[in-house]
Amino acid sequence: MILEQLKQKIKLRSFWEAGTEKFLLPPKNLTRSSYLSKLSQLQDINVVTSIMGQRRCGKSVIGRQYIKMLWDEGIPKKNILYINFFLKPIADIKAEKNFIAIVEWWIENHVDKEHPCMLFLDEVQELENWDENVASIFEDPSIPCRLMITGSNSKMLTEDLSAKLGGRYTTLQVFPFSFAEFCRFNHISHDMIHLEKYLREGGMPEVLKINDEEQRLQLISDIMNSTVKNDIILRYNPSNPGLLFALIEFCRTSFAQELSIKSISNIILKDMKMQRKQFENRQSTSSLVKTYIDYMKDVYFVYSPETYSYRSKDILKRSVDKIYLSDLCFANYKTQTQKGRLLENMIYIELLRHNYKVQRFLGYRNKNLEIDFYIEKNNQSALVQVCWQLGDINENKMLWDREFGNLYYTNLNIPKIVVSLDEKIDSPYKDVEHLNIMHFLSVFQK
Repeated sequence: MILEQLKQKIKLRSFWEAGTEKFLLPPKNLTRSSYLSKLSQLQDINVVTSIMGQRRCGKSVIGRQYIKMLWDEGIPKKNILYINFFLKPIADIKAEKNFIAIVEWWIENHVDKEHPCMLFLDEVQELENWDENVASIFEDPSIPCRLMITGSNSKMLTEDLSAKLGGRYTTLQVFPFSFAEFCRFNHISHDMIHLEKYLREGGMPEVLKINDEEQRLQLISDIMNSTVKNDIILRYNPSNPGLLFALIEFCRTSFAQELSIKSISNIILKDMKMQRKQFENRQSTSSLVKTYIDYMKDVYFVYSPETYSYRSKDILKRSVDKIYLSDLCFANYKTQTQKGRLLENMIYIELLRHNYKVQRFLGYRNKNLEIDFYIEKNNQSALVQVCWQLGDINENKMLWDREFGNLYYTNLNIPKIVVSLDEKIDSPYKDVEHLNIMHFLSVFQK
């Protein structure tokens, strides 16, 4: 009886039945063409495709946009089985035996063998023995379907799945809206006027749909709590959840700042009013902080780039460089003093979005020369320094010397760029270029 009821519910929630297609996509959604193009390029490759990214960043909508695109190309509706494991009415499908039965029922009774078919498993980690079941379907010649899955934990998908499939999977990382997507979603012009609005509001699609500030803040809090409870605590069972939540709040205020693990630990302990005796020692606290930052990176809540240096021993001394937020809607900052860190965070995520390898740069010339980003792509590299506004060189000479001078003294024969909100500025140093943020985005999005 349970299985028969489940079949009927699955039919409705795979959007096969008349009148249900209109619920496939939310009323206000943005077609994310770059991701759909990448999925199309993978459709004839015999691998499992995993769509990864933070909760609520738009993975499911992209998957469903792709389903709509396949329907429009002529694939029969019932040749695509969509299962969202977060839906309570079909919660019974999380049980392994029910899932297997439903997949076999779909293949035997609904798939038109003359056309390709696809099994789309949304938030697959909720399925019992999910990695074994995905690998089994992939290997089973009686189930000749393309497999696409989504999840919110990079380690789960890359380590657990690779253990079962080896290299027979590929990943597509999804980010929240870029500035360009933000403008299209809100039907506003892509210009400097709206850049600060993006820096304040971020690019989480569901958050942007809410106009009421109290409801908006509540949703942001809900996303963070859901990420922590479901993606970190349930998977890793951290020994000190209080420290984990305190670390998350710390990252919301201290993103894009140079801090060591030790200094982070000391600040958090002070804020939590914890006495040293509450931990075995400060070293154990630092170890927990490092572990918890790794957890937060696994679920795409924060990023922490590696450091590039001429001297490897100096990299080993640096326990962490900077922490960047996955989206600026999570930032908790003082507008008057921290706009430069918002811009730096935005540029970092934008570079990742366009497949740049991004590192911090540490060089030497009788003193440390720290550059925000050393970026590489397609065998080309560049150094990038980010500043909110440089202003007049006579009034801000020390700022100009730091932003332009550090790049100049690296003595590397690669492009060196200072990015800011200023209009075009003539650089005081040879081989160092200034780009307005809008110009930088247009160049480095290619």
